[in-house]
Amino acid sequence: MKKASLFLIALCLLCLSCEKTPVNEWDRFYGFTKDDIVGHYEANPDESLYQELPTQGVTVYSNATIDITSLSGNSISIRIVIPSVINKVFSGAVNNEENSSDLVLRNFNEDIMMTVYKNSKGQIRMHGRVKRYRYDSDGILIDSNYYGFDVIKSTEN
Repeated sequence: MKKASLFLIALCLLCLSCEKTPVNEWDRFYGFTKDDIVGHYEANPDESLYQELPTQGVTVYSNATIDITSLSGNSISIRIVIPSVINKVFSGAVNNEENSSDLVLRNFNEDIMMTVYKNSKGQIRMHGRVKRYRYDSDGILIDSNYYGFDVIKSTEN
C-alpha cells in the first residue's frame, strides 16, 4: 500500500512538472507602416485578454471594432466603435520609427493609444485605449474616462 501511494504521488508530480507554460503568440510589431495597419479590425475572441488593465478604472470592451483608412501622405483615419459607449474618429500621421510599436493620435480632449502586435501567421492585433479628458471652466483637468479594446485585423477586405 505504501509503494502504491508513493507511486501515485510521484506520478502526480511528474504530470504537474510536464504542464506546458502558455506561449505568447503575439510579438510587438516594431517599425510597422501605414500599409501594415490599414484595414478592418474585429474584437479579439481570446476572452482572457478582457480582464481589467493595470490602470485602475480601465475597462477593456470585448465588442470594439476599428476601421483604419488611408489618407494622403503618411496619414490615417481611425474610427473606433464600442456599441452604446463610443463612436469616435481620430486622424493623424503614422510614426515610422523602427524602435516603436505604439500608435498615438489626439483630438482636442481625447486621444487613442495602442500597441501594435504581429504573430507568426502574419496577423495584426492592436491593444489599447481611448482616453477622454474632462476640464473645469478654468481649464484644469478634473477627470478622465478610459475605454480599452483588443482587436485583430480581419482577413476579409
